[in-house]
Amino acid sequence: MQTWEYPIMQSATLDERRRVVMPKECPPHSAVTIQQVDDHSWLVRRQLPDPNVRVVAITVIHKLADDPAWEKTEAQMARAVAGRLPEPE
Repeated sequence: MQTWEYPIMQSATLDERRRVVMPKECPPHSAVTIQQVDDHSWLVRRQLPDPNVRVVAITVIHKLADDPAWEKTEAQMARAVAGRLPEPE
């Protein structure tokens, strides 16, 4: 059996709603997972957000502004790509 890295909580009792009091280091309403290890043991682990995730906000563009120079360039690109497509069977 492995040695625990963290101190084990002292024994506790469950109330009528089967609740257990967590240590003060665990804030109220924290997300936790509960894993049943065997018939008499459960492992409670606090879920923390992944620090490697970044959120980027991008403005929604409903309509692009008219730009005749870009439309001309876009039409040239479309003709170049369309010229390389195989003929439909």
